[in-house]
Parts: sequence; C-alpha cells; structure tokens
Amino acid sequence: GDSGEAGAVDDADAAGDLDNGDQGDDEAEGGDAQDDEEEAEDVLEGEAVEGQDDELPDQQEKVDTPDGKPNAEWLLLRSHPLYNCELEKSSVAEYGKKGAWEARLDGIFDELTLFRGPIKNNKQKLSELVGILKCKVKLFRKETEEVAELRGEDPRFLDMTELKRNREVEYQIPDVNENYPSRDIEVRVYLLKAFQMTPLQVVDGETKSDCMVELRLGMPNPAVGWKWTNFYDPVKSLNPHFYRCATIIAKLPGPSQLHICLLDDVDMFGLQNLPLLDALLQAKLIGETVVDLEDRWFCDEWSQKTVNKPRETRDLYNPQKPGISVGKMMIMVDMCLRVDADDKPTKDVNIAGRQMPLEMRLIIWNLRNCAPKSGFTSDIKVVNSLLGWGKVKETDQDCGVKVSRNAMFNFRIKYKGIKFPSPDPTVPAKDFILKMSVWHSNLLGEHAIAEGLLPLQPLFLDCMQRNLGKGSPDDMEIVTLEPDKDGDVEADEEGTKYPYKWFKLCHPGGPGCKTNKNFKQPGYDFEKNTQAEIQVTIQVMPRAKARAMPASNGFKPGPAKLKTPDRPPQPTNPIFDPEGCKAYIVYVCKEAINKKKPCCCCLSCCVILVGLLVGYVYLLQAGIAPKLPFF
Repeated sequence: GDSGEAGAVDDADAAGDLDNGDQGDDEAEGGDAQDDEEEAEDVLEGEAVEGQDDELPDQQEKVDTPDGKPNAEWLLLRSHPLYNCELEKSSVAEYGKKGAWEARLDGIFDELTLFRGPIKNNKQKLSELVGILKCKVKLFRKETEEVAELRGEDPRFLDMTELKRNREVEYQIPDVNENYPSRDIEVRVYLLKAFQMTPLQVVDGETKSDCMVELRLGMPNPAVGWKWTNFYDPVKSLNPHFYRCATIIAKLPGPSQLHICLLDDVDMFGLQNLPLLDALLQAKLIGETVVDLEDRWFCDEWSQKTVNKPRETRDLYNPQKPGISVGKMMIMVDMCLRVDADDKPTKDVNIAGRQMPLEMRLIIWNLRNCAPKSGFTSDIKVVNSLLGWGKVKETDQDCGVKVSRNAMFNFRIKYKGIKFPSPDPTVPAKDFILKMSVWHSNLLGEHAIAEGLLPLQPLFLDCMQRNLGKGSPDDMEIVTLEPDKDGDVEADEEGTKYPYKWFKLCHPGGPGCKTNKNFKQPGYDFEKNTQAEIQVTIQVMPRAKARAMPASNGFKPGPAKLKTPDRPPQPTNPIFDPEGCKAYIVYVCKEAINKKKPCCCCLSCCVILVGLLVGYVYLLQAGIAPKLPFF
C-alpha cells in the first residue's frame, strides 16, 4: 500500500507539471484557447487514480454498478469486492468458497446471547438482549490406556479438531493474554451511501430527511464515539451519499459491538447547537447495523491477508421495529493498531473530482449521397454536439454540393474539459453520445438534411482503462474508433494516418419528414431512406497526451494540419474575380465532358458562332471588315 500511494503522488506531480504548459499548447494549436472555458472547473488529475488500484488487470474488470456503466465510485473502489449482504452472512452458495466469509468469521469465537429473566417475545428477543458472552470452547479426547502403555507415558488429552486433520496436539493450559492480547485499535468505517431508507419527516406532503451518522461502541447502552455533525453538515437526501471515513478507538478484546446508526437530524432553527437544548432535540434514529469488531480483528485472513477490505451492503434495523429492515447502508470496515495509524493513512473515498480528464478529437472528412435541398444542389455544413458536454460546434460550409459529388471538409473539432466517468453520482449522469446533424444553409434559412446519434461511452471507457496510472504522456495511449476495413485511413499533411469509418444518417423527422420521429412505420427502410453518409475519425486521449500532441482546429495552419479540401470552384463575379470566374468555367466544361454531355458543348459552340457572326455583320456595315466571297 505504501508503494502504491507513492506512485499516486508521483503521478500527481507529473500531471501538475503538464497543467502548467497548457496555455502555451493552446496557443500553438491555432486559436483553440476559447475552448478552455469548458475546463474552468478544477479537476484533481493526480487523484484520478491511486497506485494500488492500478495493479489489477483493468481490461478484464467487471463493472459492478447497477446500470453497468462505470462511475466515480467504481473507478475509486473497484479493487474492493462488492457484497450485497453483511460480510458475516456471505455464504458459499452465493459467493463461492473463495468469496464467502460466513464460516471464516463464525469460527473465531463461540458466542452465547444473554437475557435477563425469561424471554417475553421470542420474535423480538433481540430487543431484550442484555449482552453477549464470548468464549472459545474446545473438546479434548483422552487417550486409551493401551495406547499410552505402548508409548510408555501417561494418557494424553488430544485436541479433537486437530485429530480430524490427522494431527496430535496435546492439551496445554492456554494463555489468554498471549492468544488474545489487549491492544488499542483504530477502527475505520468508510461510510459510502444509504438507500431504500424509511423517511421520518413529511413536510407539505413530501418526505424529506436530513441524514447523519453516529458510531457507538458497546452494548446494551453504547457510547457515542463519532458523530457526523461534528465534522460535516447533514445530507439532505432520501438516498444520502456520504463518502467519508469515520474513525473510532477500540480496545480489543473488550466492547466490540460497533453500532453504525443512521439518524434524521432535528433542525429547530439552529437550536440544536445550544448545550441546554441539545439533549432535548436529539436526532431520531432511522436504523442501525451492528458490526462485531473482535470477529474481524482476530481473523488473520481478514485483518492480515485481505488488503482491500470488501464493500458490504448492510440492512438497517430500528429497535422499535425489530426484524424489519428500514433501509440499507454500504460501508467498508478496516482496522489497524493505533500506534501504526500514522504510517497507514486512511483512504480518501471522497469521489468529488475523481475523474480522468480526457479530450475527444473529431475529424469530418467527407459526406456522400447527400439529399439535395435547393433544386439539385445543397450548401452543406455539419453541426456536432457531444450531449451534455460543452457547446455545439460546426464545420465550415461546402456550397453547391450535388448528389453525384462528395461534400468535402477535412475539418477537425476538439472537445476539451471532458471528465470520465461522469462527475458525481449524486447528479444526473451524462451519457457520452455524439450528435451529428447535416444542414443546408443559405440566405433563406437553414433546413435539416440528416442526423444521427453515435454512442461513445465504450470508447471513453477503453481510453480510461488503458491509461490508468500512467503519469507520462509518452506512455499514454490514444483510442480511435475502429474502421470497417484495415485500409480505411486518411492522412494529414505531415503523413500521420487516421482510421476512418462511414456512418449512414437519416432525416431527423423520420418517415415523411414528420416531427414525431416514428421510425417503425411499415415500409420504412434505414438503408433505402438514408439521407447522407458521413466519413469520420474519432480519437479519445488523456488531456495530458493532447497537450503533448497539439493539433490545429479545422484545416487551419498549425501542428497536424489537415489537407485543404479540394472543393470545386464556385461562381464569381468576372469583374472582381476574373481568375475565379475562369476557374469555374473550366470546371464546368470539364464536368460536362466527363459526364459525356456533348449537347452542352454544341450549344456553347453555337452561341460562340452566333456571336462571331453578329459581330462580323456590324463590322461589315461599318466598312471595317472585308466582304467575304460567300456573302
């Protein structure tokens, strides 16, 4: 663990050094500094991962979140196995022999529950419990006289448990202080979250709860050892997220029943902070769960061999409603000697800011088979939006695009300030979906031609997994959208190759260009009704890698410049731009020849001949031109 934390600090230093050079890189990227507004929120890059988390094979990990999507909690705590029950109740049937703890923790001590007098209600007997007697009962079998005679000694008492293992262990007077030495232990309870809880307050017909946590040690009247409100404000939520570590000192062997209590704080205009009213305005108990510390501390497999303590989901019970679960709480429990606490610092489980900063680069190369909107041509631009992340960005415009000609762009768009996973599970998660829309734009307005949604969450996840724990940009990897074929690549002016992929886009209104977007009408075929096809390259990389490999926006001059699109010339005024007009006439003539349309050439020749004839007649009448024999 120590080496892992050192690695995390080194990564943080490396990431910090890269942050200092970000402004200069943006200037080299050709006017890209305006996108830095999206990175206004500070990102703790050094805390994105910890060294000990990166020792696992990231590519083979299972995302154990409810929706199967990685989030900040999974990124931070994925090395801690998740149990959907109390650890001491994890059975072999559900978690396998390797993952079950029920038998291992139950065998540490023999426990006897103590009651005062007869039990009045057997169904609620736990509410009448006054204590627990912990002991260790061992049975020894006396050797027979015959066996002892053969050995020439007195009969021995042998441990029956060891006899089953074919080992003879003779009875010795146990030293309880040696087997179970009394020590001061620092107990660390990582409070993650609570859910499915029963609220106690109803205000204006709506349920609410101001949640706080208390740790109490001992029984039947446990003493408060740690209180949430001494450090933090109550969490106003019916499904509170805590993500904090609570510590308490325990002397083991000794009082070992740790009560983790979830309470609803009573707020009477701040009066609960007054010492005289503090006892009267006590928080109401929602529910509690009890963890036996001795069973875990004296289990060598848990205390010594298990480095990453499991996450466990524990049921909460209220003594007034015995036997009925009033909610669930997810926690982690860890312990260490008090003298070693400074050498083994607590794990920071605060998930705020724990994301990997990434950058996405989108290159739009060409569009083909674009449906015309203005007669037989369209003035096309592509509008792009990474839903939930930053502003809408668009390409320049390619005018006069025909169905027979590709719309040419070679245009790079960059999205910065992206944090993966989505920032905080307490706010609505952002899906990494790219929306691409093709528009026809002219002086009369804009008309939609086609659009499509491309889910990119797997691409971001792959990039994060490949680059966890890598502090140097040289070691970081760029993840690119896989092409359909190996040879599908384009190149920039420097010769760098970019794999590309074609996607088909349909009209945003669906069949008949309606606004209801009902794509399931009979007879609608996506292949047949495709409005355009777009050729794109998508790259996702860590922000540090992007700074080390700057690239210009669009096809502007700069690093990694894309080739200027070879668009056909457009009609221009022959007076102000004679060269452009000449180029356009040459292009039209070449296109007519290439399209095998001689009628256009013949018509042009006829126009020229008529013009020459009319000019000759005027010159003949003026007496300037000689009279030809056939006139």
